[in-house]
Amino acid sequence: MTPTYGACPVLLWWWSGSGVSNSTSLTLRFTHDGGETKDLQITSFKNRADDSPVGSWVSGRVVSPEGFRTFIPSSELNKLSTAGIWRAKLKMQVKAWDSCSNWSTNACPGIHRVDWTATITLNVTDYGNQQIYLPAFPTSAPSVNLNLNTRPGAGSRKSVSGSTNLDMCLYDGNNSASNRISLLLQDEGGTATGRPDGQFSIYRKGGDQSKASDRLDYQVSVINPTTGAVQDISNGKEIIWSDTNRRNIQRPVVLPGGGAPALCVPAPLTLTTPAFSMADKTAGDYTGTLRIIYTPTTQQ
Repeated sequence: MTPTYGACPVLLWWWSGSGVSNSTSLTLRFTHDGGETKDLQITSFKNRADDSPVGSWVSGRVVSPEGFRTFIPSSELNKLSTAGIWRAKLKMQVKAWDSCSNWSTNACPGIHRVDWTATITLNVTDYGNQQIYLPAFPTSAPSVNLNLNTRPGAGSRKSVSGSTNLDMCLYDGNNSASNRISLLLQDEGGTATGRPDGQFSIYRKGGDQSKASDRLDYQVSVINPTTGAVQDISNGKEIIWSDTNRRNIQRPVVLPGGGAPALCVPAPLTLTTPAFSMADKTAGDYTGTLRIIYTPTTQQ
């Protein structure tokens, strides 16, 4: 038999027959909602009155009140490494023993009594692997250039501005089943004198963070995955999206260290530096940290 509905012996063996197997396993195929399949070894045995379980296809002796027992060992469950929904259908026939020729050395067809079917649905989670996935930096710490460009101006009044994009996809450890996402972005500093409300900053190495001349301010926006519209992000202020578990807005990706594709919620960022006068800033290298706090939840 194929493992589609469970591969196991279809003939019955007498418990004392010379050809009987001591195996209590059958093979059942599980299919992930994304199409991946995995064959697992399912344990299935008959509880005998003498506390000596045998394979469910073995006849003889008195069956205990517990009857048959079928379960998936934890070692087999661990083989389902891809988060999401896995499904299988186990079909078994309950048969009564009916002696046939050479029954002591061969299996017999038995007498069919009833069909038994179990529909199995497993929700595999990987919450320890929640990720803010940046495709441009799959295995390294991200380093983003603001792409500042100088524009001509009279005398020393040259202006500088720039914009850069950062692709981002949010993975909740459960194949993006979470229907609510909280996102909060903040820079490394506190309040900055003269900085427009909601903006972020980077600072000159060795400079004074309290001085505007040692600070460059920039804006952050994100594509709202639920609407497709551009949404401004304010420094230190939470934004919340609902209905983020809709499959039509999600993207399949292979996460770092992962095997099969997982679904994540795309939320690409744009960092925009408004035009400023070069003469107003002290020359040097400017750096900073942008912290992204991602919290997926499921609410009824």
